[in-house]
Amino acid sequence: MMTTSATTMTPDCALFLERIKARANKARRRARFLPRQQRQAFIYDQTFQNDIESVAHPLAEGLGRIPDFRNPSTYSEKLRSLYLTYPNPLMSLAADKIEMRRYCDYMDTPIKPPRLVAVHNDPHDLDLSDLPQTAMIKVSDGCKMNILHGPGMPVTPFAYRRFLREQWHIDHWRRHGELHYRDIPKRILVEEALLPANTIREPGIHCAFGKPYLVRSFPERRFTPLQDEILPFARDYDRPIAPLCEVLPEPWREAMLETARRLSAPLPHCRIDFMLIGDRCYLSELTLSPSGFFKLHKTPSLERRRAELYDFGLLPDTLAQGRRIAAKLGWPTETSFGHVSPDDPRLATGGQ
Repeated sequence: MMTTSATTMTPDCALFLERIKARANKARRRARFLPRQQRQAFIYDQTFQNDIESVAHPLAEGLGRIPDFRNPSTYSEKLRSLYLTYPNPLMSLAADKIEMRRYCDYMDTPIKPPRLVAVHNDPHDLDLSDLPQTAMIKVSDGCKMNILHGPGMPVTPFAYRRFLREQWHIDHWRRHGELHYRDIPKRILVEEALLPANTIREPGIHCAFGKPYLVRSFPERRFTPLQDEILPFARDYDRPIAPLCEVLPEPWREAMLETARRLSAPLPHCRIDFMLIGDRCYLSELTLSPSGFFKLHKTPSLERRRAELYDFGLLPDTLAQGRRIAAKLGWPTETSFGHVSPDDPRLATGGQ
C-alpha cells in the first residue's frame, strides 16, 4: 500500500494531525475515570470538532495531506466524501447485517445469505441453549464483531459474556469515521455458520454504480480486473492476477455477477462479498467501505484511475432511488450523515 512519511507530509497536514492527536491523548487520560461503556464516545467527542474532521483524519494519515472533499481527486477522497455530502439511507440499510437480507429479497438476487436464526435487541435475551448446532453470533452495526459456535467449540456463557464485554459497547462508526454505520440499530443476530471455516473461499466483487469492475479473492489475496479501464494499471497492484474462472468458478459465476449488479445498482460503490464452500455459494455481506477507504493503493496512478470510475453526476439519481427503496422497506429515509453542503469550504480543510 502507498504510505507517507514525515518527509512527504505537508506542513498543514502535520499540524492538523498533531492537534487531533493532542486532543485524543487528553481525552484518553480523562476517560480513564469514566465507566468503560462511556469511554469510546467521550474520547471521540473530545477529539473531533465536527464530522468533517473525523472523516478526514484517517485519510490524512494515509495521504500525507489534508483531503479535499470539495474537489476530490483520488478514489479514497471521492468515496470518503460521501459520508459528508451524500445522505443515502440505503448505505446504512445495505451495511446492516440484518436488514440487508430484506434488501436482497427486494432485489430478488440469485444468491442469498445464510439462514437468519434469531435477532435480539437486548443481547441478554439470547438463550445459548437454543442455538443450532452451528451458528455465527454477530453485532449488527459492526465489522468483524462476531463469535462462532459449532461442534467442539460451543459458545459458553462465560465466552458470550466476554464477547459482549469486548464488543457490545463499541460503536464501529467511531473507529474510522465511517458515518453510515451510525444509523444502523445495534442488535445481536444469529445466523447459520458455514463449516469448516478454513475451507471457505471469499470472492468480493467491487462495483461502481452497478457495474462490476474488479474481483478480489480471499484467502488467496488475488484479484481479477473486469473492466478495461483497470487493466492498464494491473502492474500497480501488489497482488497476483488470477483468471476469472478461478476466482468466480462455475456454476456460480454468472449468478454472482448478476447478484452484484442488482445489489450495487442504486449505490455509488460497494463490494459484494460471497462465500464458496464445497458446491454451495452464499452471499456474505455488502461492504460499503472496504478498508475504510483510507488504506491507499500502491501508486497514485491507480488511485486516480479508480476515481475515474465514479461519476458523481450520477449521485442525484442513486440518492432518489435509495430513498425510494428505503421507504418501500420501511427503513428511515432521513440520515444522520451526509448533510454537509458540497460548497462548505471546510470540506477542503479537514473541517477547520
